[in-house]
Amino acid sequence: MYQVFINQSSITFQQKSKVDNFFLPYNNLYISDLSQVLSIVDRLKDVHNSEHFILLVADLDLIWNELHATLKVVPAAGGIVENQIGEWLFIFRNGKWDLPKGKVEKDEEIQQAAVREVEEECGLLNVRLGQGLPTTYHIYWMNDEVVLKPTYWYKMSGVDGQKLVPQTEEGIEKVEWINPKKLEKVTANTYGSIQKLLESLI
Repeated sequence: MYQVFINQSSITFQQKSKVDNFFLPYNNLYISDLSQVLSIVDRLKDVHNSEHFILLVADLDLIWNELHATLKVVPAAGGIVENQIGEWLFIFRNGKWDLPKGKVEKDEEIQQAAVREVEEECGLLNVRLGQGLPTTYHIYWMNDEVVLKPTYWYKMSGVDGQKLVPQTEEGIEKVEWINPKKLEKVTANTYGSIQKLLESLI
């Protein structure tokens, strides 16, 4: 199963099973080819409320690979940094809470990019890489081109007490350590992909 976020909406790709022949929830759609997927993506471009589709496909890997081959793919990487007292590091950018992340540069290893982006966006030093976390996906438009962005996430550790310096040239207004048991202000104002990642950890 894969879930892709578009604005406030999402598309979930799911392998069709025999059970689906007997039960079809209202937002499930049988998909036979990529053109149907692209039609739904285009429909969601200018939708600002939340619409969520579950696409049932006969060959999940085939459709997923075709989507990657058709769209421009721009990989990103970032992390959830935890300090010595168990707080997580968040950034506030473009009016929403987010996690530090950024584009993987040409010929750069994904893990290297994740650490670099976290350090650059938050002003941290000596961030230590931990285990991998679930990858998130979202689609956006750049000059009328549809872009698929997979973001590769990692657990990280950082030393508390360092001065946090937001990378203002990237639109980051503030950087803050937050107790993961008190994320109400984050979850009330964040992106669907970030919400999904946090839910997998809490």
